[in-house]
Parts: sequence; structure tokens; C-alpha cells
Amino acid sequence: MARLAPGFFGLALAILWIWAVLDVIATDRILIRNLDKMVWLLLVIFVPTVGAVAWIALGRPANAGFTPGATTIRPDHVDRKAAPRGLEDSDAWRANTKPSTPIDTSGESHAAKERRLLEWEAELAKREENLEDPDG
Repeated sequence: MARLAPGFFGLALAILWIWAVLDVIATDRILIRNLDKMVWLLLVIFVPTVGAVAWIALGRPANAGFTPGATTIRPDHVDRKAAPRGLEDSDAWRANTKPSTPIDTSGESHAAKERRLLEWEAELAKREENLEDPDG
């Protein structure tokens, strides 16, 4: 029985290593955290146990499922409100700012859009002249 434990532990590490290699390969490059995909792959291949554990802790997409390449949130993941990372993420900032609404040009004719564009260009040219000649 004492000989079974090291063999079982080695098998578990081998399965972890194979899973980590497949997970790195299957995960989308944009979702990988902290290092480039190729660096993670080399790390997991050449430093198997430490690389696989580091991949799980530091490289996998946040809250990903357990299947290789999974990017969806695990079903047991509890939805928590994310802590604000900066002033613009706080509720106080959102309460004091109004979202900007784009100008609705869906009903305008082509000529009206051209006229407005020419007015903006003239206004921009006037501002540029004022910057070049502040006395004028």
C-alpha cells in the first residue's frame, strides 16, 4: 500500500500537466492573463508541476470552467459586485456624470449632413487661427 501513494501522486501530476498543456493551447490568446500564450506554454512544458500550478493560479482566464479552453463562468461561481478599480468605476462618479448621447442623424438628408460638416470644419479652422494668432 505504501508503494501505491507515490505512483498515484505521479499519475495525478502527469494528468495535471497534460491538462495544463491542453488548456494553454485551447485558451484564446486575448483571454490569457499576465504572460503571452507562448511563454505560458513553454513554462508549463519545461517546468511541469510549477508551471501547471502557476498557469492555474496566474494565467487562466478569471472564473473559467475546468474543461481545457473553457472561458465561460463556472456554474458554482457566485456573482459578486466587482470592487471599483478607480474613481471612474465608483458609484459616486456615475451619479455625477451624464452619459453623452450621439447626435441622431438618421433622419437628416445628405445635404444637411454636408452642411453641418462644413460648419464644423469652418469652426475648427477659426479655432486653429486663434491658436496661431492669439491677438486676433
